[in-house]
Amino acid sequence: MNKKAKQAVLSLSAAATGLSGGLFLWQKACFWQAQKKVDDTHFEIYSSPLGDIAYTSVGNGRPLLLIHSMTLGTSRREWDMVITDLAKSYHVYALDLPGFGNSYTPEKPWTAYQYAQCIHEFMENVIRRPVCIVASNGGGDMALVTSMMYPEKIKGLILISPEGFGRGFATNKETKPLNNLLMPISGTQLFLSGTTKRKIKEGLEELIFAKENISKELLNTFYYSARRNKKNQVTFATLKTGFWRADTKAAFSALPMPFWIFWGEENKSNPISNMEWAENIRPEGEYVIFEDVGNFPHLENSQTFTHIVKEYLK
Repeated sequence: MNKKAKQAVLSLSAAATGLSGGLFLWQKACFWQAQKKVDDTHFEIYSSPLGDIAYTSVGNGRPLLLIHSMTLGTSRREWDMVITDLAKSYHVYALDLPGFGNSYTPEKPWTAYQYAQCIHEFMENVIRRPVCIVASNGGGDMALVTSMMYPEKIKGLILISPEGFGRGFATNKETKPLNNLLMPISGTQLFLSGTTKRKIKEGLEELIFAKENISKELLNTFYYSARRNKKNQVTFATLKTGFWRADTKAAFSALPMPFWIFWGEENKSNPISNMEWAENIRPEGEYVIFEDVGNFPHLENSQTFTHIVKEYLK
């Protein structure tokens, strides 16, 4: 290699190093900006063997566990519109699953079975008695897997459009990008690009039928939760590839406890035909359709939602 060629290679190498270093600093600034917004809502911590689990505990009476969806930026805050009303009748627990909200983030993506074990551990060590569960969308699949593994711990299930009825396990094609999404710098850049406030808003607009329900406060809650820290890159990769997903048809078909299924009529990502499948398999259950609602009846029609929950769990 002649002198000019060596100089060109060295210049390119220096430029690449400078670009990489600049990108790294920009990424750190993005996380610092997100971390400035502190979640000042009251929550408690359960110190599990793997890390801290954040949860809200409010009210008195029979225990009711709320499990949020598997949506980018979600957390226990997904239940803000209903938790106060429900707490008038129950002792309500709403937890941040690992990788969400203020809970610790696993080092690698988790499967639905690992989340189910975490839910069981929380019930065993925090609630300490059999519980009724209200679970949203992908959280409904976590509840179903938990019911299959630990049926004696669950007295009843209210499931909001579980996703495992229609999609099942992620395919090899869907999980193929996982390693790239977990890479430092390049994967982090994909994470930051996929969690801009605009992207979070677009995601909410796909899930919420009435766009006026996407308040600035709701958008900020999801945005800051999605970027709580750099480790949330693992959560982003988990959700982006569907690594967490499970086929919950068998678990639903074998449910030994009372159950109720809620569905938004305008749910586009998980159509109401999947509820019709469930009703054909288990016609003895209770099935409720919310009109003019997408994936989240607890956000879009909170008063009706809490009234029905209380009626069913009397």
